Amino acid sequence: MRLLKLIAVPLLFVSAPAFSQRLFSIGIKGGVPLSDAFSNHTTPGIDTFVHSFTDSKNYVIGPFAELRLPFGFAVEADALYRPLDLTTDFTLVPQPPARSAFNISSWEFPILGKYHIFHAPVINPYVEAGPIFRATGSKASYLSNAGFAIGGGVDVKILRVRFTPELRYSRWGQDATVLGFVTYPSNLNQTEFLLGLSF
Repeated sequence: MRLLKLIAVPLLFVSAPAFSQRLFSIGIKGGVPLSDAFSNHTTPGIDTFVHSFTDSKNYVIGPFAELRLPFGFAVEADALYRPLDLTTDFTLVPQPPARSAFNISSWEFPILGKYHIFHAPVINPYVEAGPIFRATGSKASYLSNAGFAIGGGVDVKILRVRFTPELRYSRWGQDATVLGFVTYPSNLNQTEFLLGLSF
C-alpha cells in the first residue's frame, strides 16, 4: 500500500499539467459581421430628412478562454472588439445631403455554454448558447447592453493547434429611447462568422 502511494503521488504531479491543458485553453478569435450594425432608417422632419445606415461591416477580433467539462460540455468566455459603422445623410430641402460617418467602439462579452455533438479524432461539431453583454462608445450609449447568442461550428484539431470556425447569431434587447424615439436605430439581429485559434 505504501509503495502504491509512493508511485501515485509523483504520477499525479506529472499528469496534472497535461490534465489542466486538456481542461482549459486560451486563444484569439476573429471574423466578419454578416449583418449591418444599424438599421436602414429615415427620420422625416419639416423640410429635413435624416437617413441612417451602416456603410461597412468592419471586423470582429479578441481573446477567448474555454473550460472543457465532462461529457462533451464546455464553457467559453470571449472579449470581442467590434467597431460599429454609423453613416448619416442629413438633407435640408432643397440642398443636397451632407454625409457624416462614425466608427463607434464596441466590446462584446459572450458567456456561452457549448456541447460537442460527437467526438472524432480530428473534427468535433458543437452548438453553443448563452448571454452576451456589450459596452459601446458614447455616441451609441443608447444601444442595448445585453442580449442572447446561439451558434454552432466545428472544433478541428491539427497537431496541437485547434481551429474553431463558427456561425453565431445574437439577438440584442431594444434600444433606449429619448421622448419615445430612437435617433439611429440599431439592427437587433446580428450574425457573425468567427474563426478561433487556440492551443
